[in-house]
Amino acid sequence: MGLDKDLMTNRRSEAPKLELLRKPLPELNFSYSEKQSEVISHSGQNPLIVLGGPGTGKTQTLIAQALAKIDAGIDPNSILILTFGRDRADYLRDEISLRSPKTANEPLARTFHALAFSIVRIATPEDKPDPILFSGSEQDSYIKQMLLTDSADNLSGWPKELKAALPTRGFAKELRDVLLRATERGLYPEKLSEYAKTYSENYWSPIAKFWDRYIKSLAMREEGAADAKERIDPSGLIIAAMLRLQDNPNLLSDLRAKYSVIMVDEFQESDISHRLLLSYLSSEDFTIFADPDSTVGRFRGADPEGLKSYFNTLKEKGADEVLLLENYRSSEAIVELTKSVAMKFRGRNSVRDVTALRKDESPEVSVLRLQSQADEASYIAHAFRSAHLHNGVPWSEMAVIVRSPGPAVAAIRRALSLSGVPTRVDTDVFSLSDNPVVKPFLTLAEIALGAIEINVENYPIIEELLFSEIGGADPISLRRIRQELSRSRDESDLRSATELILDAITDPIISIPWENAAPIKRINDLLRRAKTLLRKHPKLSISDLLWEIWSNAENIEGEKISKVWRNSALRGGSRGGQADRDLDTMLELFESARRYVERFPNSKPTEYINQIRGEDILGDTITLQGQKAELVAILTVHSAKGREWEIVALAGMQDGIWPNLKARGSLLGSDRLVEALRSQSISRAELDESASQALLEDERRLLHVAVSRAKNSLFISAITREDDEPSRFFEELSELVNGEIDGEPLITQIPRPLTSSALVATLRRTLISEFSSAPDRDLAAALLATLAKENISSANPENWLGYLAPSIDKPLIELGDPVYVSPSSIQNFTECGLKWFLERNGSRDGDSTAQILGSALHAFAALLHTNPELTQDELKTRLNDSWSLIDMNKGWVKDRELARATDMLEKFFTWHFASDRKLLAVEKEFSVTVGNAIIKGSVDRIEITDSDEIVIVDLKTGKTAASAKDTVDHKQLQAYQLAVIQGAFTELNPNTTSGGAELLFVGNNAKSASVRSQEPIDGEIFKAEVAEVAIGMSSSRFSATINDQCDRCPVRKSCPIQSHGRTVVEQ
Repeated sequence: MGLDKDLMTNRRSEAPKLELLRKPLPELNFSYSEKQSEVISHSGQNPLIVLGGPGTGKTQTLIAQALAKIDAGIDPNSILILTFGRDRADYLRDEISLRSPKTANEPLARTFHALAFSIVRIATPEDKPDPILFSGSEQDSYIKQMLLTDSADNLSGWPKELKAALPTRGFAKELRDVLLRATERGLYPEKLSEYAKTYSENYWSPIAKFWDRYIKSLAMREEGAADAKERIDPSGLIIAAMLRLQDNPNLLSDLRAKYSVIMVDEFQESDISHRLLLSYLSSEDFTIFADPDSTVGRFRGADPEGLKSYFNTLKEKGADEVLLLENYRSSEAIVELTKSVAMKFRGRNSVRDVTALRKDESPEVSVLRLQSQADEASYIAHAFRSAHLHNGVPWSEMAVIVRSPGPAVAAIRRALSLSGVPTRVDTDVFSLSDNPVVKPFLTLAEIALGAIEINVENYPIIEELLFSEIGGADPISLRRIRQELSRSRDESDLRSATELILDAITDPIISIPWENAAPIKRINDLLRRAKTLLRKHPKLSISDLLWEIWSNAENIEGEKISKVWRNSALRGGSRGGQADRDLDTMLELFESARRYVERFPNSKPTEYINQIRGEDILGDTITLQGQKAELVAILTVHSAKGREWEIVALAGMQDGIWPNLKARGSLLGSDRLVEALRSQSISRAELDESASQALLEDERRLLHVAVSRAKNSLFISAITREDDEPSRFFEELSELVNGEIDGEPLITQIPRPLTSSALVATLRRTLISEFSSAPDRDLAAALLATLAKENISSANPENWLGYLAPSIDKPLIELGDPVYVSPSSIQNFTECGLKWFLERNGSRDGDSTAQILGSALHAFAALLHTNPELTQDELKTRLNDSWSLIDMNKGWVKDRELARATDMLEKFFTWHFASDRKLLAVEKEFSVTVGNAIIKGSVDRIEITDSDEIVIVDLKTGKTAASAKDTVDHKQLQAYQLAVIQGAFTELNPNTTSGGAELLFVGNNAKSASVRSQEPIDGEIFKAEVAEVAIGMSSSRFSATINDQCDRCPVRKSCPIQSHGRTVVEQ
């Protein structure tokens, strides 16, 4: 407990002192219709069914009805308001509480699951601990653990064809869906087995056995666990509450007496168990609000098909029905489009014929085809920015709605950010452990706990950690660290650069200054602190461990990340919005960990991490979140339910995405089970057909909800290209808005972005265009001058590329100064002067694996000179032993390259012992002077013939061999020959007669080494060429030359004679 107190004290001391300001409560200027007033004044002798489409004021009417009852003297504690989703319950509770002078002891509004859990807790005997509610993610994790047992022992009797699927996430998800649907509809394992026989469902029998084991396993955990708490999964919670009420008539009587008024919002999201629970409570003053066309939770068990029969049952008991047919939310154009979507539903619905009351001056409904995802995102960004700048629409009154998460979300967010539009991406669809904000903290905790070993196999995890905000590294800085660590090691140290980095993560001392390895140092410090705390407190909880890491994590500037995010969030803007979201995510992590420790006090920290690592869905956490600034919402249609915005964009209406008609639970048949329970007496084939029809209806309901979120403007977009077509829903909407199209549909062009840089580009284009009139040019020049005066730097001609003269025109080397050249640079400059200059000044990439391999093979070849007794097998052994230093790849790629290197070594070994020349030296350095040029280099092999002539051999490891024709005039070989003629090697042999030179290729596909020979040169002629090259290298201008190497040139993107390398401004 002492540790916990210390940590909490630290947390309080670090907490920023903020002045909390509540937004003023908006005044309701809402005039209720006659039908709404009828609902508000409902006396409660009979149940009341209130039906209305989107925007007809159902929720506001419910709030007004609750307030009216409180004003009439009804005790707020006797009013029970039920809804679906915690956010919705919070909204209802706050709206009623803030507008009513009376207080309640309990929440006025709550979810069905919250009510059921309170019933279960009340019914739990005092001598027993409170039960634990499994969250969806915890249940998911528990099912996966049981399936792993089945994968080994097959205790449930799964058929052979499913055994490979048992450990997979997809199978666990489908199995959980079946259990949820069965439990919600009051089934039990024995009954599911009967259905398996009735409908010839081969997999339902093993599912029933698994389900039985699952129930018994939970019971055994309750009996054997140290905390001995009953565990209830979400699907069984409502049933558990009803069983408690059956077993406890007094509790049931107390609840009925307590809640004299019951109101239900969003009743279309209910399932059979919800309706049964309501029948238990059976209040006379009972009001239901619903829109059967707006159900979005069918994947969670919602039963929209059963609403009609439930309502008919209530009507038979005397229930009244009120239809709300006036839409207060949307413009007439949007209401008409919403009605058209609703008319496609099967069956009749009396609430579809609504009238729009909102009269906007310029409502807009656009259905657009675009060429790419980037164009779609750019168009949305332009439309939103235009509405904000021209019409003053707040960012918070705009939203982008997608069917489900995917690449479109990232593209839209990126385009909006580039246009200066602040965004907020809804994260409810992602599991906590997959969030990039959380990942590095979990990884550090796992390393500190020993759950992740620091070894070569786990290097990708460590590299991801180094690239995170905590590490602050990038590929360039990490490469620099690799090089420094490699250079600083002892000659006897055979560890690879990767191993050196991994060892530095935990070593207190490394071979280079820590300031040169700051990313590793930050990780090292955090791990050292965490491990020290774990040693001092062996029973440290996961929540305290994560807090220790979070509170000490620093960024690349050495600032505490927690404070950086806090300050950024308070400043606002797009970066502040991101920081705000990141802080909310961290709060979710801490709340999730705290709740886990509270519920499982004897658990190990690694058990929590294993659980959330295995989650496919976000754990259900309750955290306080700051009020969101003016941000554009990017969210899924499920998250958009119950909300509204002035401007809405429906993006990604692609075939296969919206509608998504891929059968859910197609393998194990969860949808077929629902249809079987609903219809009772149809065949297997009819079940499949009925499930397919229900799926299409579900997707259309999602479309209906999405379209109806917009108040004034609605943009619907899809991509049209060869491999990606708009969906049937898009085509339906396009025909409704644009009418029938003759011929090819038009592709929407992207307007110019509404940013200062785009405006400057347009004005500059007008200024220089030969098609611009004189007045247009004058206006463009004046506008650019105005923008430049307002400190728009891009409008200032001094910042324009190509406008100013070159800043310097001096030669690279002053006349008369020595020019240092290498044999290879003579070759490169002769081929292309620009390529030589760019590579000389930093445009060349760092050493690749191929280059490192070439250097290594040169070293192995040189060993035969110093140790001529070496055998081929001994050389291969040395190559194998050092391969981890040469190739950083893994798996089959590494094995393939090793095999290739071994083949090259064999070719060289065979050629070497077949040669009839005497080897004088290897890797011999030299320097000769030719005028102002000083040729410095190193030759691979110097050999001498029987006639005492010197031959230079240059070893090549590339995959392509030069032709005999190219070798004749090969400048690198000629430079080597000139060194012989100039007496560079007279200490080896006094003779200065060149016997020619050779290129030895061992890396091509030939079975043996390929030799390309060059005849002896005329030294005087080549000296003149060298002098000319030296003059060219000293110049201030360098020419690009087209040759057969252009397609492989590493600097072609900077070459003006290549189409993709031309300069933006040409003289």
